[in-house]
Amino acid sequence: MNVNKVKTPIGMQTSTFYPITAEPAGTHPTYAAGLDMGAAVKGYLSIATVTGEIPGDDEIQLETEQFVSCQADVETTMSDLELNAKLYGHTFSEQDGEVSGGDDEATLGAYTFVEPIIKKDKSRVYRATILFKTKPISGSEKQEADTRKPSEFNPKNNAVSFKATKDNSGSWRQRKELDTLTAAVNWIETVLKPASAS
Repeated sequence: MNVNKVKTPIGMQTSTFYPITAEPAGTHPTYAAGLDMGAAVKGYLSIATVTGEIPGDDEIQLETEQFVSCQADVETTMSDLELNAKLYGHTFSEQDGEVSGGDDEATLGAYTFVEPIIKKDKSRVYRATILFKTKPISGSEKQEADTRKPSEFNPKNNAVSFKATKDNSGSWRQRKELDTLTAAVNWIETVLKPASAS
């Protein structure tokens, strides 16, 4: 029996955004300390590519497909005004709360998460994913509120869509499988080397 027939993601754990502090030439960006976005609910990744063909002699001589960008649609359990301001480039203070301006620009950063993976023998590994250069899509920012009956409970998850592109190293994603969740989180920190929070 082939024990390698099953290796399936069974969830999502951790959801963290690391703001970019600088983008040196030829390498990954440098990052500030990670912002915990709350408990992970969903992370769907869709990739956009560009394709091309060169015809000649009545046939296709060259066919190519190249990465352009990807979109990560994320949901978490934490709807927090200060976090929202940091993601979308709004201002925040204890006195005024969150203030959104018409010229606000979303923040560039790395987005990371971890997927538990179950194998045929029921053991698990933890697949850490790093998207090196992302930007929250301002048009994805939502504020949803519905009235509810006293007998109902209808929570709203915090939804953010990120657009990911290549960084100055030419990379857009890195993944690795590790034995524990702690090891996966530590690996992300080792790769990104974020500066300590001030």
